[in-house]
Amino acid sequence: MKKLTFLFGIHNHQPVGNFDYVLDMAYEKAYLPFIEVLNRHPKIKMGIHFSGYLFEYIAKHHPHYIETLKSLVQRGQLEFLTGGYYEPIMSVIPDTDKIGQIEKLTKFVKETVNYKPKGMWLAERVWEPQIAKPLVQAGIEYVVVDDIHFKNAGLYDEDLTGYYVTEELGYPLKVFPISKYLRYTIPYEPTKVTFDYFRKLASDGAGKCIMMFDDGEKFGVWPGTHRHVYEEGWLEEFFTLLEENADWITMMTPSEYISLFSSLGRVYLPIGSYMEMTEWALPTRARKEFEELVNSSKGKPEENFLKGGIWRNFLSKYTEANNIHKKALYVSRKLIENPSKEALDECWQGEANDAYWHGVFGGLYLPHLRHALYTHLINAEKYLDEKKEKGWNRSERVDYNADGKEETLLSSEYLNLYFEPGYGGRLFELDYKPSSYNVLNTLMRRYEPYHDKLKYATYVGDLSESDKAKSIHNLILAKEKDMEKMLVYDWYEKYAMIDHFLGDRATLENFQNGSFPEQGDFVNQPYEIAFLMNNAVKMTRDGHVWVGSEFLPLSVSKTIETNKNVMFIHYDITNTSIKDYSLKFANEYNFFFLSANSEDRGIEFKDGIHAVSDTLEFDTNSVKIFSKPEHIRIRLELGEKTLFWFFPIYTISFSEGGFEKVYQESSLIPIWQFVIRSGETKQFDLRIIIES
Repeated sequence: MKKLTFLFGIHNHQPVGNFDYVLDMAYEKAYLPFIEVLNRHPKIKMGIHFSGYLFEYIAKHHPHYIETLKSLVQRGQLEFLTGGYYEPIMSVIPDTDKIGQIEKLTKFVKETVNYKPKGMWLAERVWEPQIAKPLVQAGIEYVVVDDIHFKNAGLYDEDLTGYYVTEELGYPLKVFPISKYLRYTIPYEPTKVTFDYFRKLASDGAGKCIMMFDDGEKFGVWPGTHRHVYEEGWLEEFFTLLEENADWITMMTPSEYISLFSSLGRVYLPIGSYMEMTEWALPTRARKEFEELVNSSKGKPEENFLKGGIWRNFLSKYTEANNIHKKALYVSRKLIENPSKEALDECWQGEANDAYWHGVFGGLYLPHLRHALYTHLINAEKYLDEKKEKGWNRSERVDYNADGKEETLLSSEYLNLYFEPGYGGRLFELDYKPSSYNVLNTLMRRYEPYHDKLKYATYVGDLSESDKAKSIHNLILAKEKDMEKMLVYDWYEKYAMIDHFLGDRATLENFQNGSFPEQGDFVNQPYEIAFLMNNAVKMTRDGHVWVGSEFLPLSVSKTIETNKNVMFIHYDITNTSIKDYSLKFANEYNFFFLSANSEDRGIEFKDGIHAVSDTLEFDTNSVKIFSKPEHIRIRLELGEKTLFWFFPIYTISFSEGGFEKVYQESSLIPIWQFVIRSGETKQFDLRIIIES
């Protein structure tokens, strides 16, 4: 009789900073019922992985679940895999952090279920050859990655019936291929489809195996899957059929398989991840063309050799992701100089991968995930600050974001101010340390290729019952109607101290939708550092403005000084042309709040309190924006009454639940309109106070 070994496993993960109600929902809809079904089928063996953040939460809130897991481990049904405790992308964090995070999760698993893992789940299956060495140094014997990794190395389906060995500098590591076919059929297709595939693969030789290891959330959390997997009994039927066919389908844990069978040989895998990730990582234009190429190549021999971008491309696609990543590296380097156990764990939490990228899940587009990373990284800095004398200030010029140009950093016990002289002299990070809060945790509105699918989306309220269990990869939903009309794209990144000179036809409406006339060349062009002190910096630019049909010279300098929780900002705008002309100077600030839908968040000026989701035009010399849940209040004070524009910024993103509108930040823009004569200098002063 022909036989086959089936290696089955699930990976359970929730992002650092995700809401407790989401973790509880995932537990009730997926993690708990899956194990309850498994517990009823003692002949089923499989692997399981929990990211540390999630496993720690479950262990604290659901001790009976942990007891069930322990019993499944004791009777040989479950093998636990380890990984990075907070689910980082291994290739982009320091080796010491790789090893430390793995060892932390391995220790926690051993203490919790009395099993020391030998295998590892690799976050997002992002593989780079150099990570093999630190993984082995952390005690890892094997990892699981996608079959496309092997196919990109020149292997075929018939070659992927076991595991291989790779190495880095003489450190050997076993690698298993995960079947993409099974990832797509389990649990979406009828069980017959999977078993027909098993029969096709079965052979007379011993040891031939196929692996399916994928997200546990697809068994209950993803749209329609709880009903399909549990209420309609898909998983119960699947396990029952595996037991009934045990005469030719052998179930093992990966470690059992390794103990019985030798490797299929040596392999060197190229940089990669699963196919969808390599599509998402490409720049926008290339992504669209690559998706068309993938679709036209399905089922053809050349499909095996297609490869999109690498995960690191997200750091070039999204400046906001790169800035978080470089802050994590910046903090990690500080910890080498000044070790701190508490700070190190905060830094590791800031390395959690979810908010660094964006594909079919919200990721970077989810403000609370970005906020969690910044909070932990600022917390890590605060532990290090405790070693400094009270009242300290520090300035630094360093290529912080690794773009080949120096940034300017001002830091104190109250504030971090990170400036980018090479890009408009903008302020791109403003941390209020007492609240561990980055006021500029913002996101610009970008075109994403999936926006083209909005016109084909089905409003979730109109979804038929028969569609609810379709694969996440094949279902297009929209959480609101007419979302295509909400799309807006920015041509610059939405941080702070962005210097605009607006045309006469600029209005609140066209500024809000990104179609306003810009007369100056200051928004994204370089400034020079005129002077730098521990608590102050001055930047200047000799630029130009369009006046009528002429491009006339104009000089702008801005000086920023800090004192505890206060920023003093002074602008000098000098007409260096031989002509007099009128200008409309707008100084843009984008302030981050976690939600627009709360009475505890708002903007206050002489007219009263308004929601941060309101669009407003008003005159004042003092305005406050506050968020009580985040313990933050920002006061902006001017020397004279000035026109202000204020409006919310939303993005349209695509996630497992469909298209959704997400509040990102609110823009506050003071505007000065004036005539400036040849050789004249206009001066403007602002004061920003940030407090709890």
